[in-house]
Amino acid sequence: MFNISSVYKNTCTSYLVLQARYKKTVHWAKLKRKTSPKYKAQNHFDEFYGSVFGNKWEGMKEALLRRSKYVALVNNYGDAEQTMEELTNRGAHCLRKLISTQEEFHKQFNITPPPTQAPPQTDGQSDRLAAYIERQQTDEISSIYPKTDNVPEKLDMGDGDERVDSKKVKEEISYPSKTLEESIADAQIDESRIIDPSLGMTSESLYQFLPATKLKGMDDFVAESVHYSYYSKEKDFPLLIEPETALNYPDHLKVYTYEMDSKATSFPEPRRCQTGVFNYYPMDCGSVLSVLALGLSAGDRVLDLCSAPGGKALVALQTLLPDVIVCNDISISRMNRIQRSFKDYLFDFETSNKWRERVIFKRIDGRLFTDDQGFDKVLVDVPCTTDRHSMNEDENNIFRPDRIKERLRIPEMQSQLLVKFKCGETENNLLQYV
Repeated sequence: MFNISSVYKNTCTSYLVLQARYKKTVHWAKLKRKTSPKYKAQNHFDEFYGSVFGNKWEGMKEALLRRSKYVALVNNYGDAEQTMEELTNRGAHCLRKLISTQEEFHKQFNITPPPTQAPPQTDGQSDRLAAYIERQQTDEISSIYPKTDNVPEKLDMGDGDERVDSKKVKEEISYPSKTLEESIADAQIDESRIIDPSLGMTSESLYQFLPATKLKGMDDFVAESVHYSYYSKEKDFPLLIEPETALNYPDHLKVYTYEMDSKATSFPEPRRCQTGVFNYYPMDCGSVLSVLALGLSAGDRVLDLCSAPGGKALVALQTLLPDVIVCNDISISRMNRIQRSFKDYLFDFETSNKWRERVIFKRIDGRLFTDDQGFDKVLVDVPCTTDRHSMNEDENNIFRPDRIKERLRIPEMQSQLLVKFKCGETENNLLQYV
């Protein structure tokens, strides 16, 4: 703020000037939000899940944007009774009782929704997907080419008809045998590459941008718009949504959780029991539900194909039902993490022979996994886009620009893992695909 005074014909006039800061119409936080992986994941899910689930996607999206539901898996090999009493005093409820109460409520009021089929894809949804692909291609072109007039309308990722057979070239071209001195004497200077100053050309012309019309030799570059163009707009299978059936909750499985609107959302650090193992295992509730959906029975032989970090396999062991559990993961570090978890929660895990017979560790690619004895239950927690994490966190997000190739390969890997074990499924065994 400063004052300006002017004198004109014995008249003094003062002006008070306030210096105001110039503000842009769009805040920088909004501009940054548009380019973050979290925002990109939300747009991706809106386009694809919205076209599949229709109006139900809004409720599913709201659930994904909420915080995760955590539970405490009580360790049967520790001080189970004392641990359950402590969790109850903290305000946690037994998951078994909550499920039983909900089942009684459904039976009392006869709340059994019939199977529903997802609505067919409309023209508006197809147009929305086409518009999304067009926007994606526009963003890719603008990120590669500067703002000039020579910008292609679309990216051509193919090699076209310009491929030359190297074998034919070697056969057609014959090089005469000459000595080094003879080659230097016969060499001619390529005058077409010399810049003539009389033409007004300088060395700066060598640094002028020449836009490319085709991308070649970039194996690591993947255009998302080209990938999305293969998306089938017509469903070749009916999407039938069936109501959930009654879960077979094991008698020895003890899981505690807080109410939805409770102020307590997390559990304290687990402590060691008198047996040397931790008293409970904190984990996400979704992992518990996937094991409950298996419907484990006594004496089952279970395979956890993508086992790391080992939470689902530990839940299966806490039911005291499976006879053998095979934990498989291709990563060495993740497999070591599973073994450390079992060491912390299973009594006498390293020295007892019974655990060596009941828990088997394998490190094989799931697409190549074979076993002669077969399995009663198979749990396949395939690599995925981790929707909740992708929509809420930017750190280690699968939608980051440097992880595009990894993300686009996920559907292919998922189908390979599913087909691998779906072919061997019979009436007596079950495949749980997560």
